[in-house]
Amino acid sequence: MKKFILTSIFCTFAIINNSSAAENVQTLPAQENACAGFEKIRPRLRLRSSYGRLRYNRDYDTLNLGLMSEREGLKEDGMFTAGFSTVDFDWSVSLNTVSRTSGDVICVIPASVEVFLGYQNPTIYLSSDLDDKTCQYQTVLRHERQHQQINIMVLDYYLPKLKQHFEENLKVLKARAVESEKDIDRTVDEMNETYVENIRDIVNRFQITLQLEQKRLDTRENYTYESGLCR
Repeated sequence: MKKFILTSIFCTFAIINNSSAAENVQTLPAQENACAGFEKIRPRLRLRSSYGRLRYNRDYDTLNLGLMSEREGLKEDGMFTAGFSTVDFDWSVSLNTVSRTSGDVICVIPASVEVFLGYQNPTIYLSSDLDDKTCQYQTVLRHERQHQQINIMVLDYYLPKLKQHFEENLKVLKARAVESEKDIDRTVDEMNETYVENIRDIVNRFQITLQLEQKRLDTRENYTYESGLCR
């Protein structure tokens, strides 16, 4: 089983790119024909997802929270420097194969693909300077919870689309012929990379949608409205 993990942090649109494709395994037409009987076999898709476990952190005062949020590119105006939210977005692809001997060649057959797509470490940071009995505390808390709720809503909306896309792209995974067992791992790497490249675009679109939805909450108009709630 080969596992490939691609990770990004919310509001920093970056995916680790497995740009170095596995070395091509040379096969002859006769070898490919030997595995033709397995070409119609399609692997099963196993899609897993998670919201992560929400945590709260009150270890930092407003000054240090402001510095932290600025480093993360999450600094907000006015009273909202007293809190910010983070989440890690992860996705990974694990391809499982079986091998069958056909004549003088080995056929590497895709059996299942496990895709994980979801969140880890969702955290709301609230300033230790805030009194939890005040309107300001409640307003900041509500604002940051909305950020975390947006994460959940966008993932719920996109999951059916993602699953359909992942299912449709299973067709790129076909049995391949190799000459010896030492070529199997390289072939599995190649197959996995092919699948990752075919689904990468929709995962990127999911991340872009997530960022756009988060920005809808962080407008000057909304900051002004929420700040006015405590006057």
